[in-house]
Amino acid sequence: MNKNKKKWLLIAGLTLSAPLFAQDVSYTTLNWPPFIGESEDRNGILAEIVKQTMDASGTDYTLEFTDWSKALEDVLTGEKDAIIAAYYSEERAKNYHYSLPIYSVYTGLVTRESSGIDIKFFQSYDELNSYRISKLADSVVGETFDKHPFPNIKPYATEQEAVQALFDGEVDFYAGNLDVAKDLAKKIGQNSAELSIVQPPINEQEIFVMFSKATENGLEQRDAFNKSLVNLQASGQYDAILSSFK
Repeated sequence: MNKNKKKWLLIAGLTLSAPLFAQDVSYTTLNWPPFIGESEDRNGILAEIVKQTMDASGTDYTLEFTDWSKALEDVLTGEKDAIIAAYYSEERAKNYHYSLPIYSVYTGLVTRESSGIDIKFFQSYDELNSYRISKLADSVVGETFDKHPFPNIKPYATEQEAVQALFDGEVDFYAGNLDVAKDLAKKIGQNSAELSIVQPPINEQEIFVMFSKATENGLEQRDAFNKSLVNLQASGQYDAILSSFK
């Protein structure tokens, strides 16, 4: 995750000398197990990173779980201050202030071994045009993937519905994270061992907090978060969080 540190310092416009912002910050996100969710240990690793970042800054905050499209809209309009667990896209950067990356995961095409689909490796997205693919509505999978005009891609309101569609035979692939798909498969009573990812993965996605551009203090909230996150990493506490979830 540190390989793009210089890039994100520029994107985030980090000012380490900026004062921490004292006002309460309202966060929102989706249930995205195992990384974040209402039923996860400490609400998941992403929530714990944000919690300890906020605690270290001395700033109070709230966290609300909802569906992804609503979370994006609430932060876009300023109803909420920030959204956790966002991937980067140029389009989103027009509407939200991005934090420094807080974590990273791989995205890819998840398939079921019993589906009869005999694709273990692909070289071009054109090879996939005849297949049905599920994904979370309003989500980012990967820059080149998202730009490709897949004729049979199906967005779903929740990740669970997108994964359920894979087991129901409504789609041939689920575009997202394998760990998320396996966790959701267990929750809906399906065999997670059936799932595997087609090679190569679509992207290694860094995960961010996006702050609202519609609120008066969104930029200050973002800079305060960044400063506290850098301090958390420098102190070794960030690595301790990662270790505690292994």
